[in-house]
Amino acid sequence: MSSKLYLSFFMLVMIGCIVSVSSHKTVHIVGDNLGWILPKYTGFYNDWAKKRKFCVGDKLLFNYKPGLNTVVQVEKEDYDHCSMKNTLAQYFMGNTTLTLNNCGDYYFICSVGKHCEASQKLKITVT
Repeated sequence: MSSKLYLSFFMLVMIGCIVSVSSHKTVHIVGDNLGWILPKYTGFYNDWAKKRKFCVGDKLLFNYKPGLNTVVQVEKEDYDHCSMKNTLAQYFMGNTTLTLNNCGDYYFICSVGKHCEASQKLKITVT
């Protein structure tokens, strides 16, 4: 094989690897087997998030029963105070999949009763 042909082949393989790696997106099941319900302990969902890397294009899957829980995307202040003054999105029909389209922090709470105050809330950082 000539060196030009070998170099061209090598470049095509490298481009294929880069495209393959960059197009691989992860579906993160929030809370794993527990799902999106009242957590076992304070900080459960943030501990869950600390074990993961979230990238643009990844998806979050919130598994929950309609009527028992909700997923509300809020700003940081609302997350900190378990309020819904600046709601960005609200989901209440059961299992919900959200695509992480941008870098930055995302904040989610449950708006049912005092679930948020009982730590049914999640903060993630997307890189």
